[in-house]
Amino acid sequence: MLLAPVGHDRTFARSLQMSTPSHAPVDMPFTVAAAVQMLRWGALSAGSPYSHEEIAEWCDQFWCQYLEVDAPPDVERLLPILTAVDTQWDLFLTNTYSFQELRTGSFEQVRMPVEWFEQWLCDATDGNLAG
Repeated sequence: MLLAPVGHDRTFARSLQMSTPSHAPVDMPFTVAAAVQMLRWGALSAGSPYSHEEIAEWCDQFWCQYLEVDAPPDVERLLPILTAVDTQWDLFLTNTYSFQELRTGSFEQVRMPVEWFEQWLCDATDGNLAG
């Protein structure tokens, strides 16, 4: 599993972006089932209703709900995966685009490797991709 640091407020790549995202926030509940579904969509090579940018932002919003409070055990198990998605998105952008591109670019069409999502999905479901 790709690891991510816990406890960041705004991530580096997003803090460099000057443009406001043109998409509405993802309308999904912050539940384990919804997180698994988001990871499934991220693992699709095409046809996801959400971009990788939107999925990463949703993961960030989910885990940020538990910065100050204890998470239930099923959510606690999922938090490192959600932070990994969010952090790897930022690192992917930072390592792929120039400073100027990060400041002015739109990243809705950018995709991380689907293999990363496949691994996160496997980690989230303990290898049971049906669950």
